[in-house]
Amino acid sequence: MTDWTEVATGLAAEFAETAAETDRSGQFPVRNIERMKEVGYLTIAVPEQFGGGGADLATVAACQRILAGGCASTALAVNMHVFGLGSAAEGWYAGDRGAEQLFRMVAGGTIVGGSLTDAATGLNVRTSATPAKPVDGGYVISGRKSFCSLAPVLNFFWGTAADTETGNLLLFGLNRETPGLNFVDTWDTMAMRGTGSWDVVFDDVFVPHAAVQQDLAANDEELVWDAARERGFSWFAFTIASIYLGLARTAVRFSYDRVTSRTVTGASLPMARQPAQVYGAAEIELLLRPAEALVADGLHRRAETGLLSPADLNTIKHVAVNAADEAVDRCIRMVGGQGIFRKLPLERYYRDVRAGQFHPPNNDVALETIGKAALNIDPGAEPRWPTD
Repeated sequence: MTDWTEVATGLAAEFAETAAETDRSGQFPVRNIERMKEVGYLTIAVPEQFGGGGADLATVAACQRILAGGCASTALAVNMHVFGLGSAAEGWYAGDRGAEQLFRMVAGGTIVGGSLTDAATGLNVRTSATPAKPVDGGYVISGRKSFCSLAPVLNFFWGTAADTETGNLLLFGLNRETPGLNFVDTWDTMAMRGTGSWDVVFDDVFVPHAAVQQDLAANDEELVWDAARERGFSWFAFTIASIYLGLARTAVRFSYDRVTSRTVTGASLPMARQPAQVYGAAEIELLLRPAEALVADGLHRRAETGLLSPADLNTIKHVAVNAADEAVDRCIRMVGGQGIFRKLPLERYYRDVRAGQFHPPNNDVALETIGKAALNIDPGAEPRWPTD
């Protein structure tokens, strides 16, 4: 049986050597994806019956955390391929055979990615601003999506659009070569610069009925929170939380080593012996240890019960990414002015960790969900944030 954490550790060490250049150039690290394909990492969550690794959520989350310590952009980009496969695999184990063809495709080398975010209006999992006009045999879609990670290398794309007659939300899958489907490099950001999260342009793209995987009533607040919905959210929330906590721990190790090995002029002891550094380290641990424990506890509770609530998952994601953000802030203060120089990796960690708050559910939506659950308010009650 493959030791996936050992595989992730080896990959992280390799990717760390080029992470700074990936960040500086903003180019997508194609070679990193090729290496993950070579060692089977891209099939880590695919059931063994289809030639995959069969890893569960706890294993994948641990591996993604390790990978983020080598190159956060690579870990985040590949996460958009891995988390959906893991969710589908759990569904398959539960008896849902709908993803079998997808598993075979991925085992054969297909890379999966997608976007639910409309470029003009942002993410909304209840509806879409991308119009899908009904025609004979399917739909014609025009519009633009953003934040499509893995865009430079993906072979199969998942997206959403709204039926212009019914308003229903459609989830569909298309091959990259579909006529009218174009991927445009718009990714020029301060953080996670190597994820290849390009825009996707639909120029009268024909989507046959067979490519539509879900057709949901628009803004349907009566949807039951069931295992199928929970799976996708859990795989995303736990892997995202793990990536940002792994990135933060990498920044912390660098900072601790830095202040332990440096002595300022005129001092007889290393910087680490200064009270401010001692207190800083304590503050960091008091941020990260509870967040790490929350993730571990969530994984344990989910393994026992099989189902976490939306408030549980919002809490895990929100606490993890914000604790990571604050901890890396404290690292910069520990290291001092040298920490903002690009010759050191800390300034890259500082920028990359900032992206965590923007993954769905963003901070505002998470707080709304958690607060309403605590006060026993219907999650669909107004007023509310417009996105999920």
